[in-house]
Amino acid sequence: MNSSIENIVQSNIDASENLVIALSGGVDSSVLAHILCKISKNIRLVFVQHNQVHSKDLEASAKKVAKSLNLDLEVIQTSLKSNSSETEMRDERYMHLLSNLKKDEILLTGHNLSDKAETLLINLFRGTRLEGLKSINSENSLSSKPMINISKKEIYEYAKKNDIPYSEDPTNKDNNIVRNWIRNFLIPEINNKFPGSFESKADQLSNEVAFRSNYDNDNLKYIKKSEGYVEIPALFIDNMSLEKQYYLNRVGRYIGMNTLEKKDIEKVEKVINENIKIDFFKDWICFKSGGSVLFIDKNKWIINDKSNFENYGFFNFKKISSIDIFNKWSISIPEGSNVSIQTLQDGEKIISGNNSLKVTEIFRNYGVNSELRNFWPLIYVNDTLYWIVGLRKSDEAIKNEKKYKSNILVASVEKGSFED
Repeated sequence: MNSSIENIVQSNIDASENLVIALSGGVDSSVLAHILCKISKNIRLVFVQHNQVHSKDLEASAKKVAKSLNLDLEVIQTSLKSNSSETEMRDERYMHLLSNLKKDEILLTGHNLSDKAETLLINLFRGTRLEGLKSINSENSLSSKPMINISKKEIYEYAKKNDIPYSEDPTNKDNNIVRNWIRNFLIPEINNKFPGSFESKADQLSNEVAFRSNYDNDNLKYIKKSEGYVEIPALFIDNMSLEKQYYLNRVGRYIGMNTLEKKDIEKVEKVINENIKIDFFKDWICFKSGGSVLFIDKNKWIINDKSNFENYGFFNFKKISSIDIFNKWSISIPEGSNVSIQTLQDGEKIISGNNSLKVTEIFRNYGVNSELRNFWPLIYVNDTLYWIVGLRKSDEAIKNEKKYKSNILVASVEKGSFED
């Protein structure tokens, strides 16, 4: 390792990780693959076939690069049409690349400093707010861009010096494409008229905005989890940008999925758009509740032992010897009573306020989603419904609170965060 480019790439990765390089056949990813082969043996190459006019040529170039490095190349087929837009190709590409990742692998792409400057301008011209000025993030938990601080000019010079094979996409010269116009015309004009490199200025601005907003980490705290349960705000995943793909992959990993495929994303979209429940993965179901999308593992919410009061989904139960003040999360149980935990049965009622009330009506009044009602814990004493946990107590339960301050059952809702 002796060139500055090689040193930068090496400093931006952990060579002990399992690395997957998105090889496009172009100069950027070809140079990245060449450098990484010098410092790591844990490398896998993948190529996404976009089905465009020159895609076969780029595939042939990618295969040539792989052969020169004595590595296999996995070609991922897509359903893209020959006239697909840049946005459609990007979204499809990342969907397949991220879904292709195996456990403990990280995706590497050839994005560079020039790409970052171009994206910032595109976002600016489209009327972005502060968020768009972050341009291209250098990494998240699933992917990394180790050449993001290297200019296109430096990459071309390295490729020439080291005789690295690559292919130029002929469409890169078409200035009717906005990114090409910015790359081929606008940025050179800016650099001619103003001192200093625009790429460096754009990089400094983008990094400062990213540092101040810290988008991913801030949002992860709003994704909640517990045993057999995930809760994510619907607005995080109501369109399929890269960041939304990132969140869904985090959820997928948590529930045990090795890959998140297009059909899985379409299921989530269907849940959001049509407000329905679907079978998602193995015993996991997915449905919308209020402004959140919930994933529940039905197998984890089955009560096998009705006398066992421990953790149940995001509910936590414990018995304590005494209490000073009761609330809707605590009850007193008369000594010697037969206590059990169950879930909703058809037509179930509770005696409350001297009235016989349907449990489903109580759930409805408290805004409990129709699907969550099937899992909500109900406490029975001597086979009579005693307590709808956290919502309503029976008249008998309230009467016993006045008699007894001991033999107490306490419940709480405990949900961890994805940022933990």
